[in-house]
Amino acid sequence: MIDKKIVESKLETLNANKLQVAEKIRAAQETIKQSNADLNALQGAIQLCEQLLSENVEAEKQDDKN
Repeated sequence: MIDKKIVESKLETLNANKLQVAEKIRAAQETIKQSNADLNALQGAIQLCEQLLSENVEAEKQDDKN
């Protein structure tokens, strides 16, 4: 026969574990959100540097012609 107290205890433990896992998922999602923002900022900085380098090369070509 299954003891009701044992099953209730297991259920309580499982529910507590479920809450812990849900919190880990929430924290991981927040980390991913922040990491995506960081990645976008880095990509923007990379594009700006590439644009500045490209403009510098063009300016040097113009200077060489003069």
